[in-house]
Amino acid sequence: MSITSDLATADETDLLLDLWQLYMQDLALFRNLFVENDGRYRDDRLRTYLAYEEHWPLVIRSNGEVAGFALVRKSKPDTQMVGEFFIKREFRRAGIGAAAVDQILKKFKGNWEIPFQSENPAAVSFWRKTIAKLGFSATEAVTVFADDQKISSDCLLMFSN
Repeated sequence: MSITSDLATADETDLLLDLWQLYMQDLALFRNLFVENDGRYRDDRLRTYLAYEEHWPLVIRSNGEVAGFALVRKSKPDTQMVGEFFIKREFRRAGIGAAAVDQILKKFKGNWEIPFQSENPAAVSFWRKTIAKLGFSATEAVTVFADDQKISSDCLLMFSN
């Protein structure tokens, strides 16, 4: 199985915008997200990765087929963050996500922060297992916040490579 995690090209903007809608649909199960009047979820966050320096959108492929994306950015000097990470449902549980994370970590050396939703059991399991399997010892923090209708929390893994 050939897995690639390459920087998105300008020609792949529409692809990322479409994948973003699938990603947001998944997140809507855990977060208070709504479809806008145009039938799409807001994509402001994705657009920052397409517009700003030190923001890197990556397209993940498995055997040449688009499997997902990762959005990496500088969160502070010498620290990168996987701000968003998505693998399409039909590609999940096949090792593609873990292989993509391994490639991404090798592209960007330094300190890392990886946030994920504690309400999302698949994300919790994926990130904890993947980072440990890749041999990193991560510190974990939890941030609690009020989300209009409920109390939510995010986990944050921090480590260096």
